[in-house]
Amino acid sequence: MAYESAEKAGPNRMGRQRRKTRDRLINAALSVMARKGAEAATINDITEAADVGFGSFYNHFASKEEIFTAATAALFDSIGGQIDNVILTMSNPCEALAVAIRIFVTTMIAKPEWAQFIIRTMAVPGYKHIGLYPRLFRDIRKIEQADRLRIVDPGTITYAVGGAMLFMIIALLEGDLPAKDAPERMAAMALRMLGETEEEIARLIAQPLPKLDETYDSLIEQN
Repeated sequence: MAYESAEKAGPNRMGRQRRKTRDRLINAALSVMARKGAEAATINDITEAADVGFGSFYNHFASKEEIFTAATAALFDSIGGQIDNVILTMSNPCEALAVAIRIFVTTMIAKPEWAQFIIRTMAVPGYKHIGLYPRLFRDIRKIEQADRLRIVDPGTITYAVGGAMLFMIIALLEGDLPAKDAPERMAAMALRMLGETEEEIARLIAQPLPKLDETYDSLIEQN
């Protein structure tokens, strides 16, 4: 009986260890690609940063492209999942977009390594399926579908808003744009590009942000 219990526990322990190693590789990929860019980073760079044997990499990922996709998905699942929990029940899609942008920019200020990763990997093919673009496009489409604002071309305006946000984040990282009120300024910029009135913009960005999950709050406070 004791043998059976140990046998059942074995795969669980092995599974946990495997998961820890995979997470270390993903975190290392985020760090290395933030510094060097996705193209310049090598598998050896990633395994060295993770303190994992080179051969062990292939127990988890088939290629550098696969770990890049996994790292991007993990990052945006963390950020986007938190945002989704807050905004998906909001009835005003403009308010939802403003809150989403403010949470995103707040996170980028708190976690500059994540910001560097996003900036240095946005030119990689396939970005429309992962990362910033899909959720931003979804939220802008909701504004269009609600007839809240007249948005003629949501695809193009998503590129415009997303591109402006990325350039502003670069400016934040380089110290050319002050961090004070940056989340509110970026949200205002996006709403202005969509055609919202200045009065409504002022009202939306003045609202307190909804409470975030405590685990996420702790995560972004770890600098």
